[in-house]
Amino acid sequence: MTIESVNDNLLVTCRKRIQDHIDRVKYFYNILVENKKIPLEDVDIERVMKHDLDKLKYDNLVRQSLRYCGDRQLTQEEKQQINNVVMEHIKSNPHHCEYWGAGDYKSTGINCTEMNDTFLYEMCTDWAATSEENGNQLLWWCDKVINDKFMFTERQVDIIYSICTYLSDYIDPNLKRDYGLKSIKLSQL
Repeated sequence: MTIESVNDNLLVTCRKRIQDHIDRVKYFYNILVENKKIPLEDVDIERVMKHDLDKLKYDNLVRQSLRYCGDRQLTQEEKQQINNVVMEHIKSNPHHCEYWGAGDYKSTGINCTEMNDTFLYEMCTDWAATSEENGNQLLWWCDKVINDKFMFTERQVDIIYSICTYLSDYIDPNLKRDYGLKSIKLSQL
């Protein structure tokens, strides 16, 4: 693949951003484990240690980096590369709601009722990490997507709100990050 717009500086910055996200997910997951918020049968440390590592493979990293070329017009090929890498990631990682239901990251009403609790806990830590990174309120995100974009059972909703309410106390608004990357919103592709 030859994508001239992705230079070494952008790759390094994108890699740093992804690693930062992975570290935050591990941090929030560790909080849940240490405080016994995840039932023992649902704890999967080995899995969470591999959270989003597929994004760091060189080919995936290059395509992920395209999302941060927001200061210029993307070609159709670049937009397709972004779409492909995002969907490949989503469809190979069961902590994403879209993995469980038909659709893509633009769809609504995605059926997540088959998501097991192990992945639900990882999803909550992923949401908490993203919330901290973006300086958003975690419960605002839950209110926005639960049973609108992503459809869950009542039991799953109870777990999500319980965990996300708990994690909200650990989100540090001072840790919002800005790597100087001009992100392209997936919904705009």
